[in-house]
Amino acid sequence: MSLQAFGQGTTPRLYGKLECTNPGGSMKDRAARGMIEWAEREHNLSPGARIVVCTSGNMGVGMAMVCAVKGYQLICLVDAKINPATERCLRVLGAEVVKVYQRDETGGYHLTRLARLESLLAEYPDAVYLDQYDSPAAVAAHSTSTGPEIMAALDGQVRAVVMVAGTGGSSMGVARFFKAQSPETDIWLVDEAGSLALPGNGGAAPRHLNGMGTSIAPANYAPPEFHEFIDHVVYVNAEESIRAAIGLARSEGILVGGSGGAAVHVMRDLAAPHYGPGDNLVALLPDHGSRYTETQFDPDWLAARGINVPEILNADTDI
Repeated sequence: MSLQAFGQGTTPRLYGKLECTNPGGSMKDRAARGMIEWAEREHNLSPGARIVVCTSGNMGVGMAMVCAVKGYQLICLVDAKINPATERCLRVLGAEVVKVYQRDETGGYHLTRLARLESLLAEYPDAVYLDQYDSPAAVAAHSTSTGPEIMAALDGQVRAVVMVAGTGGSSMGVARFFKAQSPETDIWLVDEAGSLALPGNGGAAPRHLNGMGTSIAPANYAPPEFHEFIDHVVYVNAEESIRAAIGLARSEGILVGGSGGAAVHVMRDLAAPHYGPGDNLVALLPDHGSRYTETQFDPDWLAARGINVPEILNADTDI
């Protein structure tokens, strides 16, 4: 949809693709379905089969939804950063939730999760582990759906797409589609400072935004032609991302999480000055902000992490 009010004063036209409209509430639904269908072909799954996924939240919800329909058992390996609302959704959908609390040497939890994963797979040797960090099926799910949908919505006139970096399924899938179908479309990839997801990152540091950034380098970003698909890489912090999410909510009535805030911040404030009248810029907005009312939009949560977003406390603040 058009983000005319949020983008007031910018020269190009700004748009957002709302992935919160997927059944499970995020863009991870697409990859979840694609990965499970791949597992059905490769492992001949039957009802009652056990699937294990390592997730920060949204992928788990997508997989729990698909597993509920297909009759599979799901174990979601999560960490202390998971949003309470998302964790409750996982349990309601029937997933077993296994949580780790200890940070690893990077300041994140991913390596701790991987260590726990080994013991889980030893405990359930017949389980199928679906690795979203290394999944051609996840990439394909977005190259065959998300990318074409963006192109069709704007009649093929897409000058740039802005996405957040995570496990690489959505960003590399969309990037691959556009570089094949519309090479002139620029791909902007946004990550949180401290993430190790992308080539040339600045090193590990604590991160606060769910749904973007990783403590390892996903294999989905590993191909040597990475820079043939990605034109610009930008790093942001939690404060500016959450402020932008609040700005989007108060100008357009669209509530997204911090990752969506990161995408619209970069689109409006960093990417837009590079383009002219008539250019269409699109930000991929991964999920709905209602899942983050107890974390990224909670004053106490923000204060405990030294994140200064006073707009949370003052609804009349102009941002």
